Amino acid sequence: MLRRLNFYSICFAFGLSVLLILAGSRYTDNTNYRPSTESRRNIRNYLKIEDGENNSPQPLPTNPYDGSPNIEKILEKTRTKVKLDLINYNFTTSGVQKLEDLLIESGGNPIRSLIISTWRSGTTFLGEVLNTMPGNFYHYEPLLNFNIVQIRGPPYSDKALSTIKGMFYCNFNNMEEYFEYGKVHLHQFNHNTRLWDHCKYKKELCFDANFTSKFCKLFPFQSMKVVRLRLRLVQELLDDKQLNLKVVLLIRDPRGVMQSRKHRDFCKPAPDCWRPELLCADMISDYVAAGRLLQQYPNRLMVIRYEELALNPNSTAHKLLKFLKLNPTSSFEEFIHSHTTLDVAGVSSTFRVSREVPFRWKNVLSFNNVEEIQLACKDAMDLWGYRMAHNASHLASKEFNPLEPFKVTQ
Repeated sequence: MLRRLNFYSICFAFGLSVLLILAGSRYTDNTNYRPSTESRRNIRNYLKIEDGENNSPQPLPTNPYDGSPNIEKILEKTRTKVKLDLINYNFTTSGVQKLEDLLIESGGNPIRSLIISTWRSGTTFLGEVLNTMPGNFYHYEPLLNFNIVQIRGPPYSDKALSTIKGMFYCNFNNMEEYFEYGKVHLHQFNHNTRLWDHCKYKKELCFDANFTSKFCKLFPFQSMKVVRLRLRLVQELLDDKQLNLKVVLLIRDPRGVMQSRKHRDFCKPAPDCWRPELLCADMISDYVAAGRLLQQYPNRLMVIRYEELALNPNSTAHKLLKFLKLNPTSSFEEFIHSHTTLDVAGVSSTFRVSREVPFRWKNVLSFNNVEEIQLACKDAMDLWGYRMAHNASHLASKEFNPLEPFKVTQ
């Protein structure tokens, strides 16, 4: 009888201990703030607003936790997570010996990359490719508040370049307009998954320049994409030796760009978006700038055609990482596979059966539409290696391949 009583007593004590441990794990210290891990994200996270084109106010996320987050604890946990995520990373590929060599917080210099293109050219996909890298801080469309315009020079260029440079140095001071815009356009932040893991529970963190600056300095890799800035203006950024920036110019067939823009209501009121002659004038300007910059900085600029990325995503993405001196990781490989073999509906989805995407315009646009674009874009298409469709039969022909080899002359 005594043995049986002792047995039941031990079982009761064990069960009570388990319950106390589980209860305690739900209420850790006074932070009450628990961002979800990247592994819990699902497919809907990638059905995002393309290039910040939806300018309508969005509801702010609710904070399911009481109290204020412990900023120092968030920063410390992030430091630990970055180290764990990159514990097997070969830093010699990136030209350094250890993680701290790439951290601003430790006096290091991150690997910084800037994607330049225009609306509906595939930048969301390419930006997500780079954001799969562990330890990457993603500056998504920092020029959203400039609205639907192309920045080709003054009066916008000085402010735009100052914003870009400040962000790459993780200095978010004096960026009141950026944060004010983000308060009602949260897609400005939610593509930066590592920052958003905290902001989605305590939205004020995303509007805090001090927190964002400190948080940014914990990451060894920084990527950014912009669709409102023309290539020739990045000369100032490339001249900054400390910044040590690498630039990726993403080009797409103007017929595909214009067809894709038909899906977006944001485009029609803005001449920079719906007039093909302006798009193609920018393509010519980018071609000239690319030739000059490749001569000055042969290892700091890479040109990718969207069609090549879509048709050969694996090899093109690996070439991109090699150019940036980044090691491919398992998360990178998984992203490339899943996003190019699975098709998910939605004009902003980055899940596509890639080989079916680049020439969809051939089946959607009438020849009259195609001819109108071609008349405005002949010179740009010749420079970038896009063949003309001669008539409706030629357009519909399976033998018509819009791509031909090209070379940027320096």
